[in-house]
Amino acid sequence: MIEVNLHPHGAKARRRATLRLPSFGGGFGGGRGRRSGGRDPWITAAIGVPLVAFLVVGAMWYSQRAEARGLEDQVQEALGDSARLADLRQLSDSLSQRDRVIQERVGHVADLDGDRFVWPHLLDEVSRALPDYTWITTIESLSPLPGLSVRIRGMAANPVAITAFIRNLSESLYVGDVQLAGSQQVQMERFTVQSFELSVAYAEPPDSVVRMVPIVQR
Repeated sequence: MIEVNLHPHGAKARRRATLRLPSFGGGFGGGRGRRSGGRDPWITAAIGVPLVAFLVVGAMWYSQRAEARGLEDQVQEALGDSARLADLRQLSDSLSQRDRVIQERVGHVADLDGDRFVWPHLLDEVSRALPDYTWITTIESLSPLPGLSVRIRGMAANPVAITAFIRNLSESLYVGDVQLAGSQQVQMERFTVQSFELSVAYAEPPDSVVRMVPIVQR
């Protein structure tokens, strides 16, 4: 293939006609950088700063995400603990309510149990204190528990029997404040007897005096 140069000045003129793009770094020492063979610092900074910023932002995002996951786990754990504590508190309130009800019932039973032996003790002591030729006609309550007092009416063969009855009652641990309200002679069929009226109070003996004895002896 034959090539013919038709330009009047030849290859030298073609070289002069070649266009060159202006250098943007010429005003900032770009010429010196090209001559010295180094890299432009502004270009390096333009590339490095965004890269460093990207790495820093990425590290911060990762650390914040990890912290957020940790806080979320703590929140979930706290919610679970709160639910368990709420259940335990509800159970505790229910047990406390049941304990109060049981204590009230036990108190009622204790009151009933504590009073049911009062009259048997009192009547047993009155019966035990009766001397010969003396009998009881009526026993009635004058005041209720805890300050129980009763009126006892009866008959005796003579005044000596009435005196013995008063002395025996005064020696009982369950009887106190024995008072003779009155005594007089009455005619019963062919016999003359002494009617009397006493007032006595129920006394609770001290614990050191009362002795518990088992029903079944071993």
